[in-house]
Amino acid sequence: MAAKDPDKRPIIIKKIKKGGHGHHGGAWKVAYADFVTAMMAFFLLLWLIASSSKAKLDGIAEYFTPTVGLKDAMGIGFQGGTTAEMEGIRKSDKAPPGIVAGQTPTGQTPEQPKKTAQVEGSDESQLFEKAEMAIKQAFESDPTLRELSDNIIVEQTPEGLKLELQDTDKHPMFVTGRAELTDDGRKLIAAMKGVIVKLPNYISITGHTDAISGGNANYTNWELSSDRAMASRRFLLSSGLEPSRVRKMVAMGDAELLDPEDPRNPRNRRISIILLRGTHMALPDSAMPTGRDILRNPGSGGL
Repeated sequence: MAAKDPDKRPIIIKKIKKGGHGHHGGAWKVAYADFVTAMMAFFLLLWLIASSSKAKLDGIAEYFTPTVGLKDAMGIGFQGGTTAEMEGIRKSDKAPPGIVAGQTPTGQTPEQPKKTAQVEGSDESQLFEKAEMAIKQAFESDPTLRELSDNIIVEQTPEGLKLELQDTDKHPMFVTGRAELTDDGRKLIAAMKGVIVKLPNYISITGHTDAISGGNANYTNWELSSDRAMASRRFLLSSGLEPSRVRKMVAMGDAELLDPEDPRNPRNRRISIILLRGTHMALPDSAMPTGRDILRNPGSGGL
């Protein structure tokens, strides 16, 4: 066999294909889009906070505030503070006479609506202070009311001016186990009616009981506290209060005891009437009272 001619060997050409850059994935794009969205939401939140009035911000904060105190389980506002950590001026619910507890609100009070700021003497906090003074003067000057001074506590809370009408051993507001007002109860609510009617705020009425059970499974403390709040509302309406002024009725039963260490304490049986703060106004500017109007002739209309 003849040897292969080296010049006739096949020529092999190798072609090397250069590959492009590999796919790096799009996860970073998703993360970046989430970051941009979060930053946009954050700056939008800052803009809304900066453009909102203090009254609105306080209202939002109050809406998200828990109704039970973090430390004493007595509820925010029972110690006069604006939060669960702040006790404020009111130190004890058992303090003897002094019908006005917490003469001035603790912490900052919400900004007043512009429509009321234009009327001389119509600043809401000042009106509340004048109302406290009028109530105190009425109880000090009237011998028939003086003996009931332990039954009433007036204080400014984040929600508004609270008029808390409590039972005592000597002077219960309602007939035991019933929603019928006693003579003392009617006298107390009549004394509050003068201030309630003169101020323009909408009101809320809350009924509370002690922890004593009536033994009737179909009529518990919840029903009793509801009926007592309704009885208080009917008495105010019969005394001249406009029906539209009552915006909220609440039955609490024995869920918020004023004295949880003594569930049978008569002070746990109470009616809380709150003149709602802020923009909860029922009257136009022209009908807004001044501090002088509240203090003038305190004996008229119950005061």
